[in-house]
Amino acid sequence: MKLSILSLLVVLLISSLNAVHKYRHDHKLPVSQWLTYDNLKGEPYTVSYDHRAVTINGIRTMLIAGCIHYPRSTPGMWDYLFKMAKTQGLNTIQTYVFWNIHEYNRGQYDFTGRANLSQFLQTAADNGLFVNLRIGPYVCAEWNNGGLPAWLNKIPEISFRSYNEPWLAEMKRFIGDILNYVKPYLASNGGPIILAQIENEYNDDDMNYVDWCGKVVEEFNIGIPWIMCNGYSTNNTIETCNSCNCVDDGWTANHLTQFPQQPFMFTENEGWFQQWGQAVAIRTTEDLAYSVAEWFAGGGAYHSYYMWHGGNNYGRTAASGITTMYADDTPLHADGTPNEPKYSHLAKLQLLIAQYSSILLAQDVPARTALPYWDGSKWIVGTQQFAYIYGEGEAQISFIMNQADKLLQVRYENNNITISPHSVQIVDQGVNLLWESSNVSGISNGNSIIVPVIQGPLEWQTWQEPIGKKTASIPVISASVPYEQLNVTNDDTIYLWYRRNVTISVPNQYVLVTVQTRKSNALLFFLNGQYLGEFDNHQHVQGNVNARVSLDMSSFNPGEHLLEILSISLGLDNGVSANSFEYKGIVGDVTISGVSIKHAEWQHQKGLVGEYLQVYTAQGTSKVQWNHEWVESIQKPVTWFQTKFDLSVPIQDLNASPLLMDANGLGRGHAYINGNDLGLYWLIAGECSDEPPCCCQQAQKNCMLPTQRFYHIPPDWLQAKNNLLTIFEDLGAQSPGSVSIVRRIITL
Repeated sequence: MKLSILSLLVVLLISSLNAVHKYRHDHKLPVSQWLTYDNLKGEPYTVSYDHRAVTINGIRTMLIAGCIHYPRSTPGMWDYLFKMAKTQGLNTIQTYVFWNIHEYNRGQYDFTGRANLSQFLQTAADNGLFVNLRIGPYVCAEWNNGGLPAWLNKIPEISFRSYNEPWLAEMKRFIGDILNYVKPYLASNGGPIILAQIENEYNDDDMNYVDWCGKVVEEFNIGIPWIMCNGYSTNNTIETCNSCNCVDDGWTANHLTQFPQQPFMFTENEGWFQQWGQAVAIRTTEDLAYSVAEWFAGGGAYHSYYMWHGGNNYGRTAASGITTMYADDTPLHADGTPNEPKYSHLAKLQLLIAQYSSILLAQDVPARTALPYWDGSKWIVGTQQFAYIYGEGEAQISFIMNQADKLLQVRYENNNITISPHSVQIVDQGVNLLWESSNVSGISNGNSIIVPVIQGPLEWQTWQEPIGKKTASIPVISASVPYEQLNVTNDDTIYLWYRRNVTISVPNQYVLVTVQTRKSNALLFFLNGQYLGEFDNHQHVQGNVNARVSLDMSSFNPGEHLLEILSISLGLDNGVSANSFEYKGIVGDVTISGVSIKHAEWQHQKGLVGEYLQVYTAQGTSKVQWNHEWVESIQKPVTWFQTKFDLSVPIQDLNASPLLMDANGLGRGHAYINGNDLGLYWLIAGECSDEPPCCCQQAQKNCMLPTQRFYHIPPDWLQAKNNLLTIFEDLGAQSPGSVSIVRRIITL
């Protein structure tokens, strides 16, 4: 596949380079050029912008970007991802900066492992890629709490993302610390960072806060342009677009009126994200290609896919209701494999745009040339069929557009052209077709197979998390009412045990228990250590919800019994705004058969004993007594499973052909490989809705199959021998013998 793309590049170079140079020589035009960081390595350079494009050392530069989030991948993946990006025609990488992965505890910064931002930046530079660093520090991103650390909640009188002194002080401090950390990588020091972003999608009405953001940008004065996206911007930042199509939705027309001195910049062409309980949503290659081509045709000078590599929410980083594979229907799948035909079809477009970028940016955006279309009886000139014509003579390139929702025949340069609905055709001076957004023929689709790596079932050992009794290893907090979860855990764990004694007067098969809890929260109920049932809500939103479950207590004698409720956070919502705080666990009353049991002595245990002992690590596994008769643990909730396996394939090959855990046979929980948390697994069925999924997607697939069955295992978390796989299953595994380690192999 790489060879075919490179071959295309050679053809384009041969066919267009002479024409482009001749055109620029014969016409005194503003200087424009296709640049990558390879052209500038090591030497300080200037970055600015005019009304047409970002300029580097005064040269207008087309920027084709893809979003890759460093903590949604691992250091061992970054070089591979960047090489795939460069091969596909990108010259820029975009990423947020994630506050809560760097400063989990206030004043204690972490830049190791997946948080090694400097290594990420250096690897991008080594691959000749510019970087757009979106600092925020609020990032949204369907990331836990929108990227904000939980300790912010405890700062007195704080109000996020507003003109509020405690918030402004913390935000400015963090931005300053990050800018100091990345200083060697700024363009002014010869590094790859050419753009920065403050805030993110700010649409509230606190204009004092917006103005303050502008003052902060001016005060830091880092020598590169700042952007603000999809909302308010300041007079010293560039307003940018996040959308499915920034031309058809009217953004470019509005931007040209409001900000005529700024270039068109498309920061997020949405690939969207995946939610638990929903079937996998897809955006057609043809629709995405139409959006990208129309953007460049209409004068776009910066375009970024959000996401380009969807990546994975390893550990506890997913926001409320978001799957571990963050976004999969992107040019590169969550596991790093090419998503065909998207990857190759867009590669052809991007390499074409790169080769003609000096022509495209050498002039202002041309006026639309209306094209007549055939209505079946006569030619009609409408408003949805037109051409953008750039350059002239041998260097001319034209974009033929059809914004209508039907197949039409249009007339251009004495040629009748059949054009699909919502599509773009790119032609040269002789009206020879160079690329067509709606034509993905000749590109392999469904180009991978899943093959087992470990033959035969895995040999498990099990250990049950202590229930029904006090655990000496973890301290408990006593209170006269149940505490809200984050007040106890500080989001250090997604688990909180609530315990209290209750009295059963009459055994009953149908006992109604209600708990005021939160959306994207699960509750497991136990009596005297016996599992009774569960409640879960996996909505991608925040807010209160009243859990109502019917529990069978008919087997318990009248008298006092120990009630245990395990609360499981399914992610903190990423929608953070002024005066908004996220909560988890029990947030109000608890009733049994209509009688409140809220006011009594409650015990709170932060986290699991297995977490406390780190039984998922090589050091911690010996701290408990494992049961090798693992079949006895089938369908038992809150149970740990553990096994070891060797690899028969070279680890260095596991980027292009990634290793996955097939969770078939499990229920819900977390999986660990050699002590590293792969994230939440859940075999919940994905339902297809009657309406098209949100927001750029047109369809869904795999209806009623698990939303996510396969879970990516990063290569740098693996070793050749004795890989330790540990699973904490909270619901009870139906068939743990079905779990397997597999590999995705790309086929031609």
